[in-house]
Amino acid sequence: MKKNPLTVPRLLAVASLALFTFGCTGDNPLAPDVQPPLFSASGGSEATPTDQHVVTMQGGIPADFADRIAAMGGIVFRIHPEIGVAVTSGLTDQAAAELARTRGVSGIERDIMVQWIPTAEEFAVTTDDAPAGETDQSGASSFAVWQWNLRQIAADQAWLTTNQGQGTKVAVLDTGTDPNHPDLIGKIDLVNSTSVLSSPTICDIVLGVPDQATFFDFNFHGSFVSGIIASNGLRVASVAPDATIIGVKVLDCTGSGSFGDIIAGIIHATNVGADVINMSLGGYFPKNLPGGGPLVAALNRATNYANRNGVLVVASAGNQGLDLDKDKNFTHVPSQSANVLSVGATGPTNQVNFDQLAYYTNFGVSGVDVTAPGGNAGASGLNLDGIRSVCSTFSVFYACSGPHPSGNGWNLVGAEGTSFAAPHAAGTAAVVKSDFPGKNPAQLEHCVIKGADDLGKKGTDDQYSKGRINVVGAAGC
Repeated sequence: MKKNPLTVPRLLAVASLALFTFGCTGDNPLAPDVQPPLFSASGGSEATPTDQHVVTMQGGIPADFADRIAAMGGIVFRIHPEIGVAVTSGLTDQAAAELARTRGVSGIERDIMVQWIPTAEEFAVTTDDAPAGETDQSGASSFAVWQWNLRQIAADQAWLTTNQGQGTKVAVLDTGTDPNHPDLIGKIDLVNSTSVLSSPTICDIVLGVPDQATFFDFNFHGSFVSGIIASNGLRVASVAPDATIIGVKVLDCTGSGSFGDIIAGIIHATNVGADVINMSLGGYFPKNLPGGGPLVAALNRATNYANRNGVLVVASAGNQGLDLDKDKNFTHVPSQSANVLSVGATGPTNQVNFDQLAYYTNFGVSGVDVTAPGGNAGASGLNLDGIRSVCSTFSVFYACSGPHPSGNGWNLVGAEGTSFAAPHAAGTAAVVKSDFPGKNPAQLEHCVIKGADDLGKKGTDDQYSKGRINVVGAAGC
């Protein structure tokens, strides 16, 4: 469905998901056919300036760069020589303007904190019932009833005919991930997972948890995304069961993050050997935003760097319901950044028409490459129409961190959004990479697109773009 473009006065960081519960907070979980309240959000918030500046250079970083910054009253916080980008701290606006006029500097702008995913106040999460205790992905206790999304993209058929992502690494750039959740135990690369947050968060300061210092997910979002890509197949099945997840925390416990931290996450994931990067996050920016150019340019350098070094970058297309072909004054990043596979969302209404374009998804050939299941529960009011995955046992905002009345910690949650369409595509790329290790990012993207089911008008169209992904089709590329 088409909607009129939103009028946004400055930068709008847009919610890329809506979340609903599968149980209640009382003693007894709701039966699958009982519908608890649906929680959703689609708002945004303006960006908040930080104490840091992102500096892009015409060439490499000069050897005396740190000394020059110190003479101006600041320090060099990070240097990314791979892409000619540095992050400074402590510079005044006057000093930054002076630096911008020096030889070799192509751009400088104060970094901003953006609410890339919804805030805690917009959601409620609860635990769920006991696991089935089976290890085969087709025996996951949620699969037969709840996980229409995997059946729709033939992920279950690919389990029997592919390497299931074995030997591949998918970096999830998000709020962190949960290595202790039973469906994620053994799936997380503990050595290379990390937090790149540049400053203490509200969870550090107020709640006393190590948000900045660890990759543990004190939100829920990153764990949910991780479980779609790879899981143990106990409570929930996944697209690429044998892939490994690298959790890179670029968003704090509230879902906020800076451009500098996201760039650092991309560089880290690339340098530690990720095959695919998934970014289920997004901001909607006026193209003429004063000073916004250098930040977007620096992000483009990072995604280009990942691509040059063999990493396919996948991102969610955003939830504004906009025709991005017509909306020429705004850009959605990182989905419209350089060398990024952008994913829109599909979902059923009352468990029929499973390939319907989701009511919230952005669309248009210029902004979306492929579509994938993201859920449509907000349109129907039926939770079965959403996506089900794991919820972090570390969560400080949501009830999913507590024990279930049955005595187990099998915390699951349902949600919808392009945030959850993207990991279906990232998992599909991991499956292709495991079958064809020599394929480069362009070839992986080609296979994901070529294997997609053609929906809507024949060929590429403005609703589904190049189609809805199909894991078996992609693996047969």
